[in-house]
Amino acid sequence: MRTTTVRLCLLVLLIVVQALAISVVFDASTMPEPHAGGGYAWLGQAGAASKILFIWAVALLVALGPRLKHWTLQLQRAADGHRYRLWLVLQLGTYLVFFVLTYLVFSTAAGRWDGPAVPLPLFWLASLALVAALWLHTIVPFGWWFRFAREEAITIGFACAVAALTWSFTLVTQGLWDPLSGGTFSAATSLLQLFYADIVVDAPQRILGVGDFVVEIAAVCSGYEGIGLVLIFTGFYLIIFRQDFRFPQALLLLPLGVAAIWLFNIVRIAVLIAIGAEISPELALGGFHSMAGWISFVLVTACILLLAHGSALFSRATQPSGAQPINFRMALLIPLVVLLSSTLITSAMTITVDWWYPLRVVLTASALALLWQHYRSISFRVTGFAVAVGVLVFLLWLLLVPDDPVASALSEQHLQEISSGWLIAWLVFRTLGAVITVPLAEELAFRGYLFELLGIGNDPDRKPGFPWLALIVSSILFGLLHSAWLAGLLAGVAFGLVRCHRNNVGDAFVAHATTNGLLSVYVLATGNWSLW
Repeated sequence: MRTTTVRLCLLVLLIVVQALAISVVFDASTMPEPHAGGGYAWLGQAGAASKILFIWAVALLVALGPRLKHWTLQLQRAADGHRYRLWLVLQLGTYLVFFVLTYLVFSTAAGRWDGPAVPLPLFWLASLALVAALWLHTIVPFGWWFRFAREEAITIGFACAVAALTWSFTLVTQGLWDPLSGGTFSAATSLLQLFYADIVVDAPQRILGVGDFVVEIAAVCSGYEGIGLVLIFTGFYLIIFRQDFRFPQALLLLPLGVAAIWLFNIVRIAVLIAIGAEISPELALGGFHSMAGWISFVLVTACILLLAHGSALFSRATQPSGAQPINFRMALLIPLVVLLSSTLITSAMTITVDWWYPLRVVLTASALALLWQHYRSISFRVTGFAVAVGVLVFLLWLLLVPDDPVASALSEQHLQEISSGWLIAWLVFRTLGAVITVPLAEELAFRGYLFELLGIGNDPDRKPGFPWLALIVSSILFGLLHSAWLAGLLAGVAFGLVRCHRNNVGDAFVAHATTNGLLSVYVLATGNWSLW
């Protein structure tokens, strides 16, 4: 059974890598305009289709609920003894054909193909369907999938409805961008008028500023994305933990979250203009502009969760009189929350070099120190296997993440402008953060908390099945946390396998610390600061 689960994990990783390879090499968003009349315009929706497919998959997993364990066990049993090798070869060969057809489709759209225009997209679609079908049959025979579809028809239909409603909501609300942008512009203007007399206002062009610093409040700045994120997060949270809340009262959290994130967005725009006029235009349009939205989202969702669980109007739980003790799972997650929160704050105050990085280290280290008693069951012993994997991930990172010479040169210029004493102190904190606090906080959360939640605990004496679901989910989320998402995804898989080797999250930390330590030495030796 253990060999079977490892194979299933690798097959899931295979389709993820295949999808990533196509998305990296070919940009579907360029398809509609070049050849819209030749049967190719619909291929430009591939990116949107992949998002809808992801929403469908998440909705299906949520709807399965307690039956997910049952089907996971059934899948493992069906895969055990399945003769998959021939089907795997066929799937890989079909994927190669699909890759070539994708190249031909893009060649046609760019005017480099003289063959018939309309049949080629149909062949492309057929090959895509065949790649997916062969992948499913490589996992388990088609009969198992037909049985699953028959027994879970209502659940699958629910997931399809959620995906369709999400797509329809996106199409309908696109027409609300301009009205919402107008309301945001008017509210931000009124807020600035409370503090400044020399504001610049051009309502038709949506231009707003103070003095010489002016910005355009585009439709995408209306708060539409934040509203969508809050609705999705709050909605799924209410669905997953529906037994903890009172309905229909809990549905009031949705409009409350929308109103809160919209108000935060108005304040964000006003503060951005104030920073640009009073402090630095570069800071306003750089770190603050890119991070303030995420800070608003985190604050709003945190307040929504506190309100949801703290108010008798929404929560079913009886509120205790004393403070809730921190359990092991909470202790695994809290350091990452502190790290991400401090990262958002320091990044918002950053133009090129994050001079506030030591604050991240101090806050995260303080959280780890306060919670250290909860980590006594974790062994942080250095092993050769963990170190070897860390070295391999370091080499993989250098291969997949090239240095940005412009960004490195700009960072080098700023670093040379401060005194040697402050530079040494900053580099020490930067190295400590990269080697200790960041990998420890991330591993406790991704290979600790998520494995506790989705897979297995941290007891080395237990002999559970291979936690392939925890490995996949944690690796994908770990990759999304990094700007170099493909390298992050593969690093997450490697660290997850190290964690599974002895069923100990401490080994994953050792591997992660080894990778970051070598990367720090490389950056300090070469001056490729963009890799840090």
